[in-house]
Amino acid sequence: MIRLIMTFMTCFVLDNLLVIFLPIQPIFGAYMVIPNVFLICLSFFTFYDKGFRPLLIAFIFGVLYDICYADLIGLYTCLFPIITFILLRFVSQTMPVNILSMMALVMMVVIFEEWFIYFIVNTMKTTNMTLLTFIKMILIPTAIFNTIITIPIYPILKRQFKKYQRAVLNEF
Repeated sequence: MIRLIMTFMTCFVLDNLLVIFLPIQPIFGAYMVIPNVFLICLSFFTFYDKGFRPLLIAFIFGVLYDICYADLIGLYTCLFPIITFILLRFVSQTMPVNILSMMALVMMVVIFEEWFIYFIVNTMKTTNMTLLTFIKMILIPTAIFNTIITIPIYPILKRQFKKYQRAVLNEF
């Protein structure tokens, strides 16, 4: 369980470190790329634990995400458990676990997350960005970047979650 928490904490911190140390903005110019390593990790985890733990982790880290990174308290606290519930209920039951399906899943989850955040921020009138500008400048580059990031992260997370799954099965 400690290994699992450390994996999630590492991914949580990696979201911010990629923004700080990876020169994303100069490479893409006016486009904006938002790393979602924690969301990738959480999405993968739903395939290895079908119980209550993914929802609990989503809620706890949603609160942490709101405190550390977001301006709106409660946004990620609600969003991460919703995404986790959808993945647990509908996607992880039928989807195979391989790199291509995980890349497609990451693209869908990131698009859903960014779209949801844009909808909330736009509804509250805290942004003046048009929908077309959002899609062109943020949504597409973010989805592509996070899908590419999935390639090096996938084997590491798969190994960690397989160890976790074996440890949970050995408890019973």
